[in-house]
Amino acid sequence: MYQKDIKFNEIPLQLKYIVKDIDKEKVKNFRWFQDKANNIFDILLHDYAVLYDDNAAIIIAAVIDFSIGIADSKERKLSRYFVPLIIRKDIEDKNYIGIIKGSGFTAYLYDAVDDIHYIRFVDSLLSSNKNIDFNNGGRLEAFKLIDYDIYKSERFSNKSTNSLTFLKKDEIIKTFRRMMPGINPDLEMTMMLKQNGFNSIEDIRGYFQYIDKEKNIYTIAMIFEYIENIIDMWQFTQEYLKGILEKFAYMGDIPLEYIKKSSEDYLAEIKKIAGIIADMHIILSKISTNSFLKKNPKESDVKELISGINNKYNQLLNYLKDGIFDKETKEMFEKIAHQKDVIEKASKYIVKLYPYFGQYIRCHGDLHLEQILKTEESYIIIDFEGEPTKPIQERNKKVSPLKDIAGILRSFDYAVYSAYFNYKDAYNSSESELKNIEEFLLLWEDIVEETFIYTYLKIVKLYAPDILPDEKRLDMIILLFKLDKALFEGIYEINNRPEWVKIPLKGIIKCLEGLGNNQIM
Repeated sequence: MYQKDIKFNEIPLQLKYIVKDIDKEKVKNFRWFQDKANNIFDILLHDYAVLYDDNAAIIIAAVIDFSIGIADSKERKLSRYFVPLIIRKDIEDKNYIGIIKGSGFTAYLYDAVDDIHYIRFVDSLLSSNKNIDFNNGGRLEAFKLIDYDIYKSERFSNKSTNSLTFLKKDEIIKTFRRMMPGINPDLEMTMMLKQNGFNSIEDIRGYFQYIDKEKNIYTIAMIFEYIENIIDMWQFTQEYLKGILEKFAYMGDIPLEYIKKSSEDYLAEIKKIAGIIADMHIILSKISTNSFLKKNPKESDVKELISGINNKYNQLLNYLKDGIFDKETKEMFEKIAHQKDVIEKASKYIVKLYPYFGQYIRCHGDLHLEQILKTEESYIIIDFEGEPTKPIQERNKKVSPLKDIAGILRSFDYAVYSAYFNYKDAYNSSESELKNIEEFLLLWEDIVEETFIYTYLKIVKLYAPDILPDEKRLDMIILLFKLDKALFEGIYEINNRPEWVKIPLKGIIKCLEGLGNNQIM
């Protein structure tokens, strides 16, 4: 709690002290906070602008640096976030993140991203293409692309590291909470794909940039067309697998052809999605703008990929060493820790394959089933910002389209093990029953993967064969990208959803076993 003999309208003058008293544990519980595995040691106000104030409420756009680190280490780093704040004299709910006691009043501090008054201000700012000067030399700029009105705001389910607010009539505002310098790839990729005839994406209505006093540009928010969708493909797959398990769980050994036959409806969906992703990669491979122009990979590109895998592997093991986990999770960690030699052997071999990787292009960068919306007519791909914890410069790099393919394949695996662990938690099954269920789900996953890859490759080979690797090395290179993705997922889950970490750990073990068993090695 911050306490000082000040008037309510003097609160902004004390903001740098007030933010220091923000409840750190409440911040760590926010879905958008990406540093959950670290301790917050200090909270520093970098810049701010008062957007609205009266006798009862003050709305502030704040740029806040969180000083974070591991408890036993002296190393600290600053992690910058955009945090819209609203300060009210009356408490409306328990979601406050700070308390201010002043002269004759008590006020409560909230995250304002879904507050209707904040949203209306954002609306008016965009409508007028107006700029807002910040207190420490920064500036917020608005860019309107399509006219619209906002009548009401509503928060989406809290599943994203960004904040998604539904703006009725028919818009969504996506606020990029973690601030990284550069034009966000979500903005650049969506606009470029739309301009080049790829329509399985959202329309952008407008966007906002924050420019600091050193002239660094940060994409703060984008306003999208709201897509009426039936379901995203992650939810669809989860519900589908739940239904399959209810039907087949107690049947014992099930023939492969029977599983394939019973999954024809799902496989039809996957074929359509594979076709859309193939079209996206083909279009991206034809764009001649310099930042999108395809390129031949160099040995250094593959070395960078290998180096990233090794760094993630070591980082994950460090997190695991310092964390508190159950017996099953610890056993997975130990299994991963004992396979370092597999990565070392694979690294030496794969570096030599750089001439066979196929040409590199700009890609989605973080493609998985939750990024694909199923509509009544077709499918929409969303969230082109890449892996949100990486610097924007790294996310903008060209890469093999197999990175996106590996993301989808890892997503199938996520869905399978999510269904497996949900079943395990819900039913008191014997070890042999659970083994049968896992084997059944893995057979199903193999069928889905095979269908997806076959459909995708068939189309791309016709229209952009130069972006595909040499066929003899295809499986090996896909495994490499899958391992890279699974390691990223493991680190992400420890920082954001520690209870989910078993799923990527299972995937890492599978990838390491696949690399170890590869005949080329």
